[in-house]
Amino acid sequence: MFIRSLTFTASSAVLLSTLISSAFAAPINFANSVSNSETNTKVIAQNVAQLQRIPDVRRQAIANGQDRYAAIWVKSGSGAWEARHGLTSAQYQATFDKLVGEGYRLVDVSGYEVKGQGRYAAIWVKSGGPAWQARHGLTSAQYQATFDKLVGEGYRLVHVSGYAVNGQDRYAAIWEKSDGPAWQARHGLTSAQYQATFDKLVGEGYRLVDVSGYGVNGQDRYAAIWVKSGGPAWEARHGLTSAQYQATFDKLVGEGYRLVDVSGYNVNGQNRYAAIWEKSGGSAWQARHGLTSAQYQATFDKLVGEGYRLVDVSGY
Repeated sequence: MFIRSLTFTASSAVLLSTLISSAFAAPINFANSVSNSETNTKVIAQNVAQLQRIPDVRRQAIANGQDRYAAIWVKSGSGAWEARHGLTSAQYQATFDKLVGEGYRLVDVSGYEVKGQGRYAAIWVKSGGPAWQARHGLTSAQYQATFDKLVGEGYRLVHVSGYAVNGQDRYAAIWEKSDGPAWQARHGLTSAQYQATFDKLVGEGYRLVDVSGYGVNGQDRYAAIWVKSGGPAWEARHGLTSAQYQATFDKLVGEGYRLVDVSGYNVNGQNRYAAIWEKSGGSAWQARHGLTSAQYQATFDKLVGEGYRLVDVSGY
């Protein structure tokens, strides 16, 4: 199936607020048949690693006591942007509506649970671009139905966040109406299924561009997006403890890699991390994980004051 290339303004964005009803997560798959490029490096994701916790923060947040944050900042001064964390579904929807009305588009969203309630952290940027759609609070069945509908209308998935509320998996995601290389997406995968899918797709020339780990009834699950394209060398890991994540982080950064995506999640009371690194140049950057809401806010304020902008956030 081919994806049509159409361009609309950011104002065409739609967000669906939290829904109810639930279904167990099932794999989701779509490939856009476009040109093939080979990946510059291979990556191995194994369900036996984790990262140490480094504080991270954000702009306007709601203190919740048990929530933690992992994030990435890049030193860049271009373009207006907004970030929030600790928002309830209603607060997130209200913020979304306000910012989209002011010309912002959602570029990153993380759903997570705090004391049995869904919470959201997100980033918006004031910029043009292709038409886009966003949803949150979807059950697995609702997510699959939305995915099928939007892909059928020419959208491609660019970001997905899996999370659980009261033992039921939920999904928040962003789609864009744009052309691009072939791509694949999955959700609700066990660690073994994720590893097998990872190995297969990387063997076919795909590279991982987005990964979300989440715990459902004591079991880790994964949602991810792969794109068939070339690019810089890259590495990916999942299932890492904080110490394993820190050790992996230090090793890869020492080898010239930079962190481009991180997902913190909790399984049976233990924090775990999934992440992607790329061997590429660029402006100065900072990353933190394991931050409380207060630590995250303090780090956020400090780094933004030094000229950094938040580009990736994960609440857990």
